[in-house]
Amino acid sequence: MPKPKKQKVRFHRGDKRPNTLTKKLKYKVKMAKEGKKILWNVIEEPTNNIVGKYFFEDDAQSLSDFQNKHRVWQENGGIPKMLWNYTAGSYS
Repeated sequence: MPKPKKQKVRFHRGDKRPNTLTKKLKYKVKMAKEGKKILWNVIEEPTNNIVGKYFFEDDAQSLSDFQNKHRVWQENGGIPKMLWNYTAGSYS
């Protein structure tokens, strides 16, 4: 009977293991009124951050469709904070 193999990679206390339960990102388009202007927001789910604000719905929908199809930022857990336009709840 062969001996069981030992683990070659050693984990130490405090090490973080890779996250295997990544959530799928979804992008949706939602209309918002700011003053007298009507803007279309592209919102990233599940982080609920506004990725872009557009005057035309077609522009917002094209960004949303592209991100939903190719999932460019899926590996990073979403679009980086420096590229957000606004965080959810900060547009008051």
